[in-house]
Amino acid sequence: MSQAYQTLLKQLAEEIGLDPEALAATEEIVIDDLPIGLQLEGEGDEAEVWLCSLLAAPSPDRWEDVARTLLHANHLWTATGGATLGMIPSDNTVSLNVRRLLRDLDSEKLAVLLAKTADIGLAWQDFITLGIGAADLPAFSSADVGVRV
Repeated sequence: MSQAYQTLLKQLAEEIGLDPEALAATEEIVIDDLPIGLQLEGEGDEAEVWLCSLLAAPSPDRWEDVARTLLHANHLWTATGGATLGMIPSDNTVSLNVRRLLRDLDSEKLAVLLAKTADIGLAWQDFITLGIGAADLPAFSSADVGVRV
């Protein structure tokens, strides 16, 4: 774990009132019952902070509709805020993933990024589990999570 990433996690914990050592150990934040994992990938100037949340698995009768909607959302950047939605093949759990260059983040930006990621994740979780229509998903823009394109 790089020193810059450790410092970012410590500053984030202090910013949002968490125990810095616990956050560094778990690399996970729970917002409105939605766990969001944080991980550092890469090194140097290209090091990225990766946020990942496992949302839910669709019921067998909704799998096709959910899979199609995820593909459309990723392709058209609709209701994703620039994040990427995926599906884990082993159990069909839908994941939400955001990547951001470490060098572009400070604790305040990361806190906002986590909050926006939670908003997007919770909306998709409702779509998957409650069967709301795709038209009811909020129109998150890529500016919401500030993902570089």
